[in-house]
Amino acid sequence: MSQDFMKSKLPQIIVKNNKEKIFDPIRKRFFNVKPEEIVRQHLISYLIENLQVPTNLICVEEHLSHYGIDSNERADIIINYKEDNTEYPLVVIECKAPEIFLNDKAREQMFGYAEKLGNKYCWLTNGEENYFYYLDEDDYIEIEELPNYLEMLDGKYNPAPVEEFESRLDLDELEKNYFKYVNNGSIGEDTPENLAIPMANFLECLLDINHKFPAKHYKIFSVIEDYGVRDLTVGDASGGNYTSPHRSFLIKYNDDKFFVSISFINFYDRTIICVAVEKDDKNIHHSLQLNVDTNFETYNEKIRFLHNGKITCGNKGSLKIDGLRKIVSEKYPEIIKGKNFYLGTLTHNRLWYLDDSEVMQVIENLISYALIRDDYREIFSSQK
Repeated sequence: MSQDFMKSKLPQIIVKNNKEKIFDPIRKRFFNVKPEEIVRQHLISYLIENLQVPTNLICVEEHLSHYGIDSNERADIIINYKEDNTEYPLVVIECKAPEIFLNDKAREQMFGYAEKLGNKYCWLTNGEENYFYYLDEDDYIEIEELPNYLEMLDGKYNPAPVEEFESRLDLDELEKNYFKYVNNGSIGEDTPENLAIPMANFLECLLDINHKFPAKHYKIFSVIEDYGVRDLTVGDASGGNYTSPHRSFLIKYNDDKFFVSISFINFYDRTIICVAVEKDDKNIHHSLQLNVDTNFETYNEKIRFLHNGKITCGNKGSLKIDGLRKIVSEKYPEIIKGKNFYLGTLTHNRLWYLDDSEVMQVIENLISYALIRDDYREIFSSQK
């Protein structure tokens, strides 16, 4: 299968001037060994050996202008087909390094090439994630994988399988089984039951992709798309790394588009809600780590999401909470409540969903607060 292409054989690697170089069988040259180049060479080997693509019809780092297109852009890999002794593009492949998340920007880049070239198939990969598409009339639809070369010439493909989702436990069952999230490390063992059960509800709400956080304009940002659940590894200020499922939203804020993601981690047996900001492919960090055990309040069936305002800026240490309060009062004053920042209330008498009005308000507050915290960090850094 195409997702196994990283097991395909690599071409020759040599050392020259203390640098490793790998031979490209298409361009007939040695290139520096870099993560993206390793992905590309595994893929080329897979195309030739597994998909039976003729070597002479594979183009690497190919200028779009070679197809009569007025553009300086180059596609990573283009597979051609011949008709009446003329070559036409059949497949466009965009390769990224393994550490690069295949986000909306990467897809737009690939589809931008495809729109100009008019090819039938697309493949976006970083060696770990793979997305395949086929041009069906006017739209690219997601398919299971890339067929072999002869099948592509005939326009064959298998649609991507439709993912089946497990139904959620009802509230009574959740109360009896919430401890599975303690056992898997999402909820802290020391978190009291009156908080742990609602947090299991909130965690399942984030993981439930049957419901989407509405894409629309909120007070200080816009949601472009709810991207569902992604497994991300995020570092924190103390140098630790946490890998967990994140609910990710592509947003627009201050004329910039990027991901904001929400997740749970167990930190020294306490439950932490994290809000990660991902402004580019390599810069992802926790803007907010919200300690449920020490910040949240319960009364009757209500769960109040609060934060004390503590904030750090990388290795520069703690910042003044009064400074954060000032910028929040200017941009999003509704979350200032006394000494705390109030991020909303949920009523624990039902299962929560991302399109529930109470949950929507909490998510909006969490994202807005995280964005403003990063604004404060940038202001602080620029003054030093």
